[in-house]
Amino acid sequence: MHYRLMFSFVFLCAVLPSLCGQEQKVVGYLQYGRSYMLDEIQFEKLTHLCIAFANPDEKGRLQTGGVDISPIVKKARAANVKVLISVAGGALDPDWAAAWKTYMQPWNRQYFVEEIMRYVRRHQLDGVDVDLEWKHVDHHYSPFVLALGRALHAEGKLITAALPGKKRYKHITDAALRIFDFINIMAYDLTGPWDPNLSGPHSPYTFAESCLQYWKKQGVPSGKLVLGLPFYGWDFTNRDRIRSVNYGVIVDRNPAFAHLDQVGQLYFNGLITITAKTELALQHAGGVMLWELGRDAFNEYSLLEAVSRVVRGDTSALPEPPPALAKTEVKKDKITDLRINQQRKATARFIGPMLPADTVDADFGEVPLAAERADPYRLDLEVLPNPFTDTITIVNHEMGPIHLVLTNDRGQVLFESDVQPNSTLTWETSSFPHGYYTFSAMVGGRQLSRRLIKRIPTDKPLNGVQSKGGVLQNWPQH
Repeated sequence: MHYRLMFSFVFLCAVLPSLCGQEQKVVGYLQYGRSYMLDEIQFEKLTHLCIAFANPDEKGRLQTGGVDISPIVKKARAANVKVLISVAGGALDPDWAAAWKTYMQPWNRQYFVEEIMRYVRRHQLDGVDVDLEWKHVDHHYSPFVLALGRALHAEGKLITAALPGKKRYKHITDAALRIFDFINIMAYDLTGPWDPNLSGPHSPYTFAESCLQYWKKQGVPSGKLVLGLPFYGWDFTNRDRIRSVNYGVIVDRNPAFAHLDQVGQLYFNGLITITAKTELALQHAGGVMLWELGRDAFNEYSLLEAVSRVVRGDTSALPEPPPALAKTEVKKDKITDLRINQQRKATARFIGPMLPADTVDADFGEVPLAAERADPYRLDLEVLPNPFTDTITIVNHEMGPIHLVLTNDRGQVLFESDVQPNSTLTWETSSFPHGYYTFSAMVGGRQLSRRLIKRIPTDKPLNGVQSKGGVLQNWPQH
């Protein structure tokens, strides 16, 4: 019996590191100009807060655009959150770039480190997050972070870094990697305005997996890796002006979009993907990082709340989509009844977004969103029927195999398998309870998700409430 108990303990330690004493980090970035949002942000759901971004002036003193960060620090500390100042950022103006280049050089380095330490002490911070990127990571980077890290550690403070998903800059030494207490992996921006012809998911689940594997191969322990989750998407509707769209804006436009990853040519991470990635991070990393807190939806569709639910082991279901799946305030001649539309397409082949292109008019870009038939990120397969009862059948019309996953509304994996090209796969689902399920199909950098419904048998009541037509009366029909 004791062998069985030992095996159970080892298994739980492998799956849930938090049970074995390893802190599961929830690191949120907040731009310093968001002070007006402090009452909306649930700081108690974080372990660390990175205030973004401070940069040196011409004298090497850290500045935040004249904004006092003290209210942010006070609010976070009241929630028992460790607060760091994040320095640099992905978009340096010429003056900041020049200052970084000047003050990381050997003859200015110690003075610059002392200036940063004075800033940390003055604002009673817990550490510094270094977010120098790309061309600004030169041969002075590693000596600088080593000097700063030693100074911070001498006072019991943290040094962390934000690094790309799958790129180790050539000037980052092994010693520099080791000095960081943890590394925030930016597992997003796989696509974006820098490559307008490469539309598609900028932060799919498969990319998160490969990012963690990449940095582990670089010798970084799992516990020091913090998986970055995006609270925004990229809208490729107008290829001449690709826009970043906050998740909160997406949900404000239509709450049903919270359960999707794609609307037309807008790609983002919804509740289901964020939940799955958080579970991935708790099993194979040291936690999650959120860019950026001010871009969340501050209601029942909050991504931060979804993350927190996983971290605290809450098995309650995600919020259901609203009954009217896509009732938007746009011109009536551009709206179709999504319930009817989805019922008609319940057993039809789907190629592309979870919502048909002709039903989407979300107005995120300068022109209405529309699906493009030539989009290389689409998958050609059938999933039927929907709603389902005893079985789900998947038909692969692609030229290669596709990886399939079925999860319940808590993000738990129920089926996971591959279906070969021009083949059919059937899953037995008769024992599954009624409710919502998520079907995901992945191959390479492409990913597609679809919401499925398990019908309630017409002859069985649900908690004393008889269903009508096999489906609970208040549920939307997809």
